[in-house]
Amino acid sequence: MRLVLALVIALAAPAQEAKPVAPNHMFYDPARRQVVMLAASPQTGLETLWAWDGKRWTQIPAGAGPVARELSGAAYDSARRRLVLYGGAAVKPRQGRLEDTWEWDGKRWAESKVLGPHPGPRDHHAMAFDSARGRVVLFGGLKEGDSPDPHTWEWDGARWSKVASTGASGGGGHNGLVYDAARRLTILFAGFGGQSRVHNQTWAWDGKEWRQLSPQGPLPSPRYRHRMAFDSDKEVIVLFGGLLTRQAPAEAGDTWLWDGKQWREAQPAGGIAPAPRASHVMAYDPTRRRTVLYGGHSFDGRTGVTYDDTWEWDGHSWTRAN
Repeated sequence: MRLVLALVIALAAPAQEAKPVAPNHMFYDPARRQVVMLAASPQTGLETLWAWDGKRWTQIPAGAGPVARELSGAAYDSARRRLVLYGGAAVKPRQGRLEDTWEWDGKRWAESKVLGPHPGPRDHHAMAFDSARGRVVLFGGLKEGDSPDPHTWEWDGARWSKVASTGASGGGGHNGLVYDAARRLTILFAGFGGQSRVHNQTWAWDGKEWRQLSPQGPLPSPRYRHRMAFDSDKEVIVLFGGLLTRQAPAEAGDTWLWDGKQWREAQPAGGIAPAPRASHVMAYDPTRRRTVLYGGHSFDGRTGVTYDDTWEWDGHSWTRAN
């Protein structure tokens, strides 16, 4: 009788909703008209893909693909309709820094057989897609020996080309890189470079050179492992969170907007916002006109917290979505 009762209770209980683990990147997929997340799976040791419909996350069948990794770079090539993934640090088993190029076409993964030069083994780099020029831009990262790399590379779908050796400050921890379609510039904010120095500089890449911008008014504090997304409706870049120092990490929980001239700190309606965090993922959903944020980590010096919550920013307020 007890066994039957336990079975009835188990069948009646709602199934636990599946959620992504160890998110790496987020982007908008125009074919699905949904935000899609790339996350590492500790169970399979592979990268997995998840789609967000505004209510729940659903895993996308994608077959065998890249090994699970962290601190990689990725960008969605909207012209070729491909997600491009490069490098990172393998997590199962730990294989050090990777130097592979993968593409996902919406159905399956394929490793690109790169001929000629390429960025080499690295992690902590950042990538964005320049839709005006049809190029994936890769900047910075850490190489073997944890030395910051100041080089800029571009991927055209067939080959990597080194396009700059100097320019933007530092070379590591630049999770804040996004393409500003309104001003046709790839914008880089903050990160860390040599001597573990964290900064809050704003740089723009026009396809030929890096140019440091001089924003009017206040600036977000120095940080790294933050995230940014371009709101194509309001034509602003949305920034949230990040780590404030490397020596004694503390997470930020502020929201900032970049309009091409200045940074402005947003004051979310009702004072409601995601908890301070770093290493989360963000992307703008033009179909639903929301910036979507998922996951991240925080550490108070004794206890670490891993988040699996989803938030949405409508330009005025944050709402916890699930």
